[in-house]
Amino acid sequence: MAVPNVIDALYCIPKNVGSFQPGRCIAFTQDLAPAMSANGVAAAIVAPCSCHQCPHQWNCADQRTEEVRQVVASNPRQLFGLSSYDPLRMADSLRWIDDLIADRSLSGAYAQAECCVSGLNAPRMYPLYGTCDKLRVPIVIDFNTQERWLRHRPQVEVVAADFPALQIVLAPPPGTEGATILRLMERFHQLLVLLNPRDLEADPALCEFAELQGRERTAFRSHPQEWGAAVPAAQKVPLSPSARRAYLFDNAARIFKVPASVTA
Repeated sequence: MAVPNVIDALYCIPKNVGSFQPGRCIAFTQDLAPAMSANGVAAAIVAPCSCHQCPHQWNCADQRTEEVRQVVASNPRQLFGLSSYDPLRMADSLRWIDDLIADRSLSGAYAQAECCVSGLNAPRMYPLYGTCDKLRVPIVIDFNTQERWLRHRPQVEVVAADFPALQIVLAPPPGTEGATILRLMERFHQLLVLLNPRDLEADPALCEFAELQGRERTAFRSHPQEWGAAVPAAQKVPLSPSARRAYLFDNAARIFKVPASVTA
């Protein structure tokens, strides 16, 4: 059994990608605790399914949010959840986000660039950012493909400029050029970037930033690897012990308000 010293800052619920019909997705019922214990994962930030190919995502934002709530409720000491948002049902979405944050069922909100066909800086997205800003919770923006990263990254800059106090957590796609990440973080200081250890280790400039100027600006994400591969890789990233702890645990604990009882 590994010593738990890692927070996975974005664990998307896996889905059966063959069931692209509302109400027919197979519910996620796996107990994550044994795998977390075996791999040294102290906590995980649970996001809705990332089936960005599914044409029904907006139609089931409430169902996806409820699924996250149930997963978190099954292990509230180690799991912390993110809410979906439906830009076509703004009032309902903002109501359930407000309620779930208020009773501490969830810890923030989640958006996928692939599903924002009107753009991350579209008028229908701004109420979500305003609500997160008001509640002082993070908005996690996930990118599954390089094409969406290139298209939507400039829109993230607009949102960051319009909401300078909003904590924006970016999950770039695997293999993203480190220089583009660094330019964003140097310009907008409210950004936290989630990085798989392979991407961090492969870019000396990113490692240097995480070690020196941006020790509070990066956090660990296992995707696209399983915990059994990603956690050992993260322990070998060339960072000092204090910078590695910030990357693996402290920054995610601060942003998502993980209680001190979950210790690294």
